Formats: sequence, structure tokens, C-alpha cells
Amino acid sequence: MFKELCATLFLLCNPLLNGFDFNYDINPRDQFVQGIAECTTLNNAVIEPQYRVIVAVSVAQAILESDWGQSRFATKANNFYGIIQTDETEPHIKSLNSDVMLKMYGNRCESVADYIALLNSSSAFKEYRDVRLKQYVEDNVDIYKVIHSLKNYAVDPEYINKLLTVTLGLFEKYPEIFKSKEIWDYYSNNKKI
Repeated sequence: MFKELCATLFLLCNPLLNGFDFNYDINPRDQFVQGIAECTTLNNAVIEPQYRVIVAVSVAQAILESDWGQSRFATKANNFYGIIQTDETEPHIKSLNSDVMLKMYGNRCESVADYIALLNSSSAFKEYRDVRLKQYVEDNVDIYKVIHSLKNYAVDPEYINKLLTVTLGLFEKYPEIFKSKEIWDYYSNNKKI
């Protein structure tokens, strides 16, 4: 009984499930980073630890896929990850240059939740899940291996290098968000792409 009550209260009190959203119009880049990081953290909080995503990588992918939240898909559809919609009857926004449809979300955090669900369910990201699980079990995260396992996320042959550069840049510029001074120092001094 106590367990069910706690779960119910958590669901009722969880700001993510009550429409948590964020703005990024005053200081767009900083607020965008903070907002995506908060949405990712909130989503991670409601799933088992082995299925969680690395917050900095989530933010870096949102930056790359939505141009810091400034792309048409981001501003009109709250789609920060370029997630494609395959069902015409579901909310979507069409590309101006092709027949591609992208999903449309009711708020910004819904896009983050769908991104996490995509990584946790799509066959395209099995390698990512395997790497993440191994690192979870060993309690040793190697950001390079995680990022390299996302090679199927985009068709750009430079995507992994871009993702790594943006992620490391986040560690350097926003250590208060990612608590990452030591992470930045380690990767900048000891590892190469």
C-alpha cells in the first residue's frame, strides 16, 4: 500500500507530468541548455537508472538537431531532436524541401521524453543501449563510446565529431549544470576523437 501511495504522489507531484515547460527567449542559448537539461533530468527521474540518458549528450543532440532551438521544427513543433513522424494522422510538421514529416509536441519537454523513448526502443540504437548497459553495470561512463554508439542518429558523416565537440563544449562552458569540471579536464587532457 505504501509503495503504491508513494508512486501515486510522485506522479501527481512530478512537474514533468503536469506540463513542465521552459522558455529560452531572454538568453536563448543559456536558457535552452538549462531547459533541455532540466527536461532530461525530469524524464530520467521517472525511469529505471539503466535506461537513463546522459544529460549533456541529450542537450548536445538538441543543440545540433534544432540549432539551439531556433530551427523551424523547434519553434513551430517543439521538436528538438529531428524525430520523424510516420503517421499522417498524428500531429506533425512537414519539411519545406521534402515529404518528410516531423513530430509535433504539445510542449518542449515532450520532445525530450520522446527522444529518450526512441533511444530506448528503436532497433537503430541497439549498440547505444548495449554500450550504456555495460557502462551502467561497470559504473564507468566513457562519453566517447556512448557518443560513437549514436552514429545511426544522423546521416551526416561528421555527426559524431560534431556531437563530441558540442558535448565537450557543454562540459567546459556549463560546469554548474553538468557538474563537469573534472570530466572536461579528463577528456580534454587524456582523450582524442
